[in-house]
Amino acid sequence: MARPRLVLCLGNPGPRYSLTWHNAGFWVADALAREAGVSLTEAGLFSAVELPCGLEIAKPSTYMNESGRAAAVLLRIRDLSPESLLVVCDDVNLPLGRLRLREKGSAGGHNGLGSVISSIGTESFPRLRLGVGPGPGAADLADFVLSRVPRRLEEEAAVMACRGADCVMKAFTEGYSAAQDAYNRDPDPPGAG
Repeated sequence: MARPRLVLCLGNPGPRYSLTWHNAGFWVADALAREAGVSLTEAGLFSAVELPCGLEIAKPSTYMNESGRAAAVLLRIRDLSPESLLVVCDDVNLPLGRLRLREKGSAGGHNGLGSVISSIGTESFPRLRLGVGPGPGAADLADFVLSRVPRRLEEEAAVMACRGADCVMKAFTEGYSAAQDAYNRDPDPPGAG
């Protein structure tokens, strides 16, 4: 059963970016750490912590377009294959709240994923994309992903981060197929169930 051993959650460092769309991956790392009652520790190119279940989570300390540096170092020092790595990032092409877990694929225009692919030399690693769309249309994409989440959407963004954390844990405990079956669909509307 394929499952992650290392989860690299992408974003930009520093308080200026903490509530921007591009930091959706960081939100998942924070949710995982908070749920486990642990804190990430700074270690040069990344901050990381091993959860009590044995899964390691990490956040690059570099900016998004250099995320691959942290991925390459982590894989090397942990002696892991790319297939053991799960990358978590934002995706403007998915509607807000939608998750998409895939076991491999292209960068799809995402600079962080592109950096990881370039640094580790393969597209064959799992990734969980977190919907932050719709994108800006004709407006500048960089301005959109680096813009602050509007207050009216903060709760929806927080719910997505928690669902992303749940998806990661399901992939770890039950494998990618089970996590895809559970999370690669539209989230239930509020009040459903």
